[in-house]
Amino acid sequence: MKGYRLLLILLTLALLAAVAAWAIGSDPGYLLIQRGAWTIETSLVFAVLATIVIGLTVALLWWLARWPLNAAARRAQRRAQQQFERGALALAEGRPQRAENLLVGASRRGEYRVAALLAAYRAARQRGETRREGELLARIAGQQGAETAATVLRAEAELADGRAGAAIELLTPLDQAQRLPPAGAKVLIEALAARGRTREALVHVSRLRRGHVMSPADYDRFEARILAQALAETSDAINLKSLWAELNRSQRRDPVIATAYVKRAAQLKVGDEAAREIEGLLRKQWSDPLAAAYGTLSAADPGARLKAAEGMLKQHPASPGLLLALGRLCCESALWGKAEDYLRRALTGGAGAPAWEALGDCFAAQSDPERASRAYANALALARGAEAQPLVGRASREDLLTPVTVAEERDRHGVPRLPQGLP
Repeated sequence: MKGYRLLLILLTLALLAAVAAWAIGSDPGYLLIQRGAWTIETSLVFAVLATIVIGLTVALLWWLARWPLNAAARRAQRRAQQQFERGALALAEGRPQRAENLLVGASRRGEYRVAALLAAYRAARQRGETRREGELLARIAGQQGAETAATVLRAEAELADGRAGAAIELLTPLDQAQRLPPAGAKVLIEALAARGRTREALVHVSRLRRGHVMSPADYDRFEARILAQALAETSDAINLKSLWAELNRSQRRDPVIATAYVKRAAQLKVGDEAAREIEGLLRKQWSDPLAAAYGTLSAADPGARLKAAEGMLKQHPASPGLLLALGRLCCESALWGKAEDYLRRALTGGAGAPAWEALGDCFAAQSDPERASRAYANALALARGAEAQPLVGRASREDLLTPVTVAEERDRHGVPRLPQGLP
């Protein structure tokens, strides 16, 4: 292929030479240059060739004059590239001091300045050198086009140091100017959430998915956490209902978000409407934590909710969350024997400290302070990682730690299966 190209070039040059020879013919032209006593006479062809030769000679002399400078620049560029590569490797290897020294050296070259300073800042951040972080951030902010990145990094540092208000002040102007990048949006969301202003941050959450700041799974967890916190911060029932109505179907079905909604509804004493919502969600997608939270809702008609929960028990007979909810609902209806039975079964299924706490409430409501205090003590022990102590029930007259027979579970085809929560 190269030979073919060379042949084409030679043929083109030959054709141009033939055309030039034909154009010149027998008349090479005449050129006269006169100034004062100086007179130059020559042919036009010779003048053109002489001009070309002189131009090439001047270019060669200029290249030779600049050769030492160019060689020094190339050497400095190679050195900066090596420093940048070694600094990046040192940073990845967990040697921040060496990485910072190498990267600061690489930043002296314009091609690597911004990237090297950013990496050097990360190295200083790893070392916990606050003063050095500030110096490097100031240098980054002084680079053209890097002002926004420097602001985001400064806000991130402020948030990590517990100064969420300062982070908000830094990022709000960028947001108002519509220059807030996805990484800055994430920092702003975290800062607003830290100040109890999570609902203000919701407008920025979808920007993270579009910006691919995190993986889809991490984004789903982050979104669920932020939405759950926003629901928990609602000041009254109207705001809670409004925010819940703004969520889409997939967000409402998320167990973390739905559980936060139930807990806040229980605190605000708006259990009836929330109960209907949660019953519908549990029919479509089962969640043990959500079923447990369902039992905390207050309602004008506890019997109707108890009946609805017992209907769910047919499909999920060994669900510890549902058994815990049933125990709480029975306590609310003063059905002490059934409450103790459900809560004991919840303990068998692994409900843990919440079930013991509910048992303590059940015994306290029956004016049995001894059993109530021991149940509360077991709840506290489990929360601290210790073991629960035996406790004889009031209705069953048996140790509540003794396992009870687990009802058989079958799938929708009638085939027996292991109860949920068992290996």
